[in-house]
Amino acid sequence: MISADSHKMFRELCDAAGELVLVTHINPDGDAIGSQSSLAAYLLSRGKKVRAINTDCTPAMLEFIENPDCRAELYDPDVHDRVIADADLVVLVDNSAPDRLGSMERVLHDNAANTLCIDHHPARNAPWGHNIVNVAACATTEMIFDLTEACGWTPDRRAAEAVYVGLATDTGFFRFNSTTARAHEIAASLLRSGVEPARTFQEIYERNSTAYTRLLGHALSELRLDGGDAIASVRITLEQVDRVAARDVDTSEMTTPLLAMHGVRIAALFRELPDGRVKVSLRSKGELDVHALAGEFGGGGHRNASGIVVEGVLDEVLQAVMRRAEELLARSGPAGSS
Repeated sequence: MISADSHKMFRELCDAAGELVLVTHINPDGDAIGSQSSLAAYLLSRGKKVRAINTDCTPAMLEFIENPDCRAELYDPDVHDRVIADADLVVLVDNSAPDRLGSMERVLHDNAANTLCIDHHPARNAPWGHNIVNVAACATTEMIFDLTEACGWTPDRRAAEAVYVGLATDTGFFRFNSTTARAHEIAASLLRSGVEPARTFQEIYERNSTAYTRLLGHALSELRLDGGDAIASVRITLEQVDRVAARDVDTSEMTTPLLAMHGVRIAALFRELPDGRVKVSLRSKGELDVHALAGEFGGGGHRNASGIVVEGVLDEVLQAVMRRAEELLARSGPAGSS
């Protein structure tokens, strides 16, 4: 639940601000873009001047939920540092950790006192002047919906679609343990506003490119099983990515077929990045907390879905993370006993 004090803070800060900047974390996902877009729609309806500025581009599969009057701009310090400093209020959504802001970390830290953070992740080293954090919410879009509904606002179809995408993607289309009754209540309201679940699913998950499909094949061909076949992992090298021209392909959902295997409780995907870092996507079932595992390596996310981006050699990072994954599995006991 969002407290009455937080509702009051949100209303007062937004009412007092004439110009606002909305930002989110690196590699924005459905909840990040959905939160920005739906919040932008609310603020624009109140006559505010709003700009969305992100470190990374909006993924092509999420462009359909961007607010047409406030599409996310790609951060350029020469252009946007002054915009952020001059804003009446900066709103950081779906993230409270400065180290998940990428190249925007410095300018946001410099303007932390004038930043409102709205997030459903556990706060980590958060310097923000105003915070509305609800770890019980299944998505930040759930929080945006509740905050704006309390202000008397009803989203139009496009804004409703943005909220729905945030809810659906962060809950694995309502199948993760994080899914709550409130999520279904909001989803029902959004459907009454014109959201079409089948179209939403198709836009996000049924637009795979040839490059993605070929890269998935390469990854699955090197499937590795550990922990008594309860941990499934794959690795993606730069050579594989270049072979199928997949540099811009989002691979995080390649964990889905791994976790769908009978007996698998943890799925991990390790992707070599061109800047000497490794991106790790982690998924789990039940009470297995991969958020805690990711946190050991400076990453984060949710109990059953988290990520890491760390400097290092691909195979060395893989070995280190897999050791900790096996320890996590051993502590949890057999499936169903945790």
